[in-house]
Amino acid sequence: MSKNIWWETHRPKTLENFVGQPAIKKEFEAILVNGAPLQNYIFYSRGAGTGKTTMMNIIGETLGYQIHRFNASSKKTRGIEFIEEFIIPLARSGLNEVIIFLDEADRITPQAQDALKGVIEDSTCFFILTCNDINKVSPWLQSRCQVRTFNPIPHDDLVMRLATVATLECKAVTDNELQVIAKAHAGDLRNSLGALQTLTTFHHQRDRASFLLSLTSDGIDCAKFLRLCFKERSIDDAYKLVKESTTHDPRLVVRNIFEYAVFNPSNNDAKIKVIAAAVQAERDLLNGVNETIALMEFIRALCDGPR
Repeated sequence: MSKNIWWETHRPKTLENFVGQPAIKKEFEAILVNGAPLQNYIFYSRGAGTGKTTMMNIIGETLGYQIHRFNASSKKTRGIEFIEEFIIPLARSGLNEVIIFLDEADRITPQAQDALKGVIEDSTCFFILTCNDINKVSPWLQSRCQVRTFNPIPHDDLVMRLATVATLECKAVTDNELQVIAKAHAGDLRNSLGALQTLTTFHHQRDRASFLLSLTSDGIDCAKFLRLCFKERSIDDAYKLVKESTTHDPRLVVRNIFEYAVFNPSNNDAKIKVIAAAVQAERDLLNGVNETIALMEFIRALCDGPR
């Protein structure tokens, strides 16, 4: 059993195990497998956990290149002095099997970016920059690099990777638990793995359910809501639970209850009832029916369902 942080322990080391980004993966397969030339790159994504650093590691390790890592999130590494004192000597070292990795390059000052564009042009090394806001990277710096956009990891890919890691760690998890985690951290594999590792530290089902509830965007206890509808048939208590949720979007509440019911093991009659009620609620809300009326009708339909 690994005692390390899972998202680091199970970080892919080869293209074969890399998750998501099929177009980018294919491009670097041509470089790492078929010998196409490596270039300077900017790896961009609006969100975290999409594979930017992992892809950089795979490139360096597969080619056997030395990697020099810098993070521009501190004052010491975002200014022109940093470029002059650290980057320029490396870039002009004459070594060509070196990758200079500048993480969070959108934090580098405009003056430093201006200096960096000339450094990249004359460098014998390769540069890989990452950023979350491409608009803060100057057009002149972008023109010296190939910009590649890393999209959020698809939901199904997240679930599959979570299941693989759970198996490797010999941890038992349900498909519903994986679905909730993947949805809560939409597109972010790193945080999804962190949540999975936390979940597996809980041994009682009640604690696991509470943790999963803390991840949901609506803050509603879907299991309790369905129990109030199907078992206790309490319209008032179910509606009160909905109103106490942290969101004011009734469509989001209905959608999350629907997804929980569909993915959670339960009898088919109950699932069919939830599907029908959710479809009607979605239709009512889109057609402008008063939110309270639409939610009460959604709850009434479920309370009339099978026990």
